[in-house]
Amino acid sequence: MSDWKGKVCVITGAASGIGAGLAQHAASLGMQVCAADVDTAGLRNLAKTLAGRDQVCDTMLVDVSDADAVAALAASVFSSYGKVNLLFNNAGVLVDGKSWERSEQDWRWNLDVNIMGVVNGIRSFVPRMLAQQEAGRVINTSSVGGLLGGGSFLGPYQASKHAIAAITETLFQELRLEAAPISASCLCPGEVATGIWESDRLRNESDRPQLGSEGEQQFHDAVAGMVADGLTPADFAARVWAGIEANKFWILPQPEFKPMYQLRVDSVMNESDPLGMADMLNPAQQSD
Repeated sequence: MSDWKGKVCVITGAASGIGAGLAQHAASLGMQVCAADVDTAGLRNLAKTLAGRDQVCDTMLVDVSDADAVAALAASVFSSYGKVNLLFNNAGVLVDGKSWERSEQDWRWNLDVNIMGVVNGIRSFVPRMLAQQEAGRVINTSSVGGLLGGGSFLGPYQASKHAIAAITETLFQELRLEAAPISASCLCPGEVATGIWESDRLRNESDRPQLGSEGEQQFHDAVAGMVADGLTPADFAARVWAGIEANKFWILPQPEFKPMYQLRVDSVMNESDPLGMADMLNPAQQSD
């Protein structure tokens, strides 16, 4: 599909970062955009950015970890438009720190938003998309972290992103068995200039965990800095659409991470100890 004008695009986590970039790109192509998030101010800013365009941009306050809220979103979208051509299950948060020092609440927040947000989107939208008799695609946002291992201090986040990759592979196979032009893609961002490393801004201040060591804080600051210097959401969105238009399942807008992934595959195949991030960033050391 290359003519997107008048098609319908639903995006969760649309108030900022990757989601906002996707929303603005979809709008630039003439799509009807339905943007969902828990960030009221961010949605308001997005609506202002898209104001005055010919197509409609609906913004909806939705917590994707709430199955009923996502079901209500799907019902509203289909009531208004009767179809969804692109569904981006994109909402995501990040909790970092030592796995055994993260509270149950931290783990549940990360897994409920990242995993159950995708599951709720699939359960609420896919049955309706199968019945719409028009082409559609479900794009679930995983991460290069959902393919790589060795992410010290990233247990909750990487666990969720690995789960999303597996869920999306399963969804792709299941959709192939259906007599409808609906498919799925797994989107794996690398470094994109977003606020993912400040996810705690979305939580009550009393719920925000403190990192327990200087090493954890240094890791947090270093990776957050790399992310801040990453692709702009606008450039990233353009690459995402190129993957969609090429009908790709794996959408990897930043293929430079592939040598790191190969090291992980080799580690599994060789039954060797998992590599740390520093090892993967310096693969030449592995041949010394």
